[in-house]
Amino acid sequence: MDSWLHIIIQQSTLYVLPVLISMTLVAWLEARLCQQNIPHPFYAITSWQAWLPFWASIFFTRGMIISSIRPITHGLRAAMVRALAHALLMLLGFVLYAWSVAHPAPTGLPPIHHWWAKVFMFYNLCMLIMHLLPLPNLCMGELLQRRQQGTSWMASYAAFFNEQRTWIVMTALAASPLLDISLGAWLVYPIYADLATWAVTL
Repeated sequence: MDSWLHIIIQQSTLYVLPVLISMTLVAWLEARLCQQNIPHPFYAITSWQAWLPFWASIFFTRGMIISSIRPITHGLRAAMVRALAHALLMLLGFVLYAWSVAHPAPTGLPPIHHWWAKVFMFYNLCMLIMHLLPLPNLCMGELLQRRQQGTSWMASYAAFFNEQRTWIVMTALAASPLLDISLGAWLVYPIYADLATWAVTL
């Protein structure tokens, strides 16, 4: 029990700030690139549904750490903008991580900037890869809805995976090992390992 609680506290310390920054910037970029008015600067992080998948990932000690998407607008373009935003933030995290490797913390201080940069890169990589899943507001889901509009199975899909239920599905996926053994094992972890290696060798 003590070891599990220690992992939860450690993971929360490492992930909360990078996730806060990432979600806020993704919403800001979506509003700017889609020319929409954002209700307030912290729109993406004020919904408790957005945080449930994140805490499920943390409490079930999963490898992939995700959060739910709170869209400002709908459609394939908006989904692609969110994916692009996560890609840009992942690259920013890579640059920050490479910089932190070359600039260690002063003697006696924990290298928290090193771990935050690494987590920032990893979280945005996870969210970028998540856009391959056919869920509402993700690129694959928006593309399927556009191509299969009006068919019976697609109508059933859209009716069940509506925006009100997306956070339920995302939370269940985050708590289960499915993401780790599918997207994680095949895409996220290999790409993350290569990025980490490149950052160290720069």
